[in-house]
Amino acid sequence: MQFLLVSGCSSLANHLRGVLRYLVTLHVLHLGSAQLKVVGPYHPLTATVGQSIVLPCQLSPSLNAQSMAVRWIRHHISETVHHYRDGEDLFAEQMREYQGRTVLSHDGLSRGSLDLRILSVRPSDDGTYICTVEGAAGYAEAIMQLQVAAIGSSPLVSLEGYQGGGIEVVCRSSGWFPEPEVLWKDPGGQRLPSVSQRHSHDERGLFEIQHSLSVTGEADGDLSCVVRNSRLGQEKESSLHISEQQSRDLEAKTTELSESLFPGSTCKSPAKICSLLNRGSFS
Repeated sequence: MQFLLVSGCSSLANHLRGVLRYLVTLHVLHLGSAQLKVVGPYHPLTATVGQSIVLPCQLSPSLNAQSMAVRWIRHHISETVHHYRDGEDLFAEQMREYQGRTVLSHDGLSRGSLDLRILSVRPSDDGTYICTVEGAAGYAEAIMQLQVAAIGSSPLVSLEGYQGGGIEVVCRSSGWFPEPEVLWKDPGGQRLPSVSQRHSHDERGLFEIQHSLSVTGEADGDLSCVVRNSRLGQEKESSLHISEQQSRDLEAKTTELSESLFPGSTCKSPAKICSLLNRGSFS
């Protein structure tokens, strides 16, 4: 009887040890799978065209990543921004537009830092970036957004002529990103609608704008054109003063020139004659 009791206790002890080993193994495996984690910024990053920006990415907890594979990509694996593996940078798969413009600090890798520096930021750098890391413990990634911005030139406001029964005023500016907001204001600060808008890109991908405004009646005061970058919360403004006499003189000169070139015609509607006349000088 005593032998059976001892034997039963021994079997129970062995069973408990087996269960304990199983639980410990599961715990270790869980820790191993949870070790490889990367943390990126929780809000979009903003970079100015022409400057440098660091995209932060950190292993958590901080592990030595020098023996891991680190790859920064855009939306897909084929869009490689920077690739590091086995202690060296690999450039064979790097996108052409990033060649010579990315730096991954090897010293930082020993502290778990996967930060990527992008030099001479361009408008095309705007968008999504994915920081990926792969090692013996598995794979992890962090997604972040980069917002590129640029402040353009001060608006150039000019008097173009008399067309369609009103004075045509044009606002031009260039070097903006993203596409800026354009606002006209009358002498009292009230908003005025543009009658035409033209937006285009230059060779660097920056926006050029041209907005036209038609001022009817006898104008007197400052007309302002405001160009605003909503991403940066910054704007530039220029004004043009138009007097009542200037308005009357311009209308009279336009009508006189129209009658001399095309007897009986007027510029009371935006026709071809008005377009031709507006290319002339009204000084």
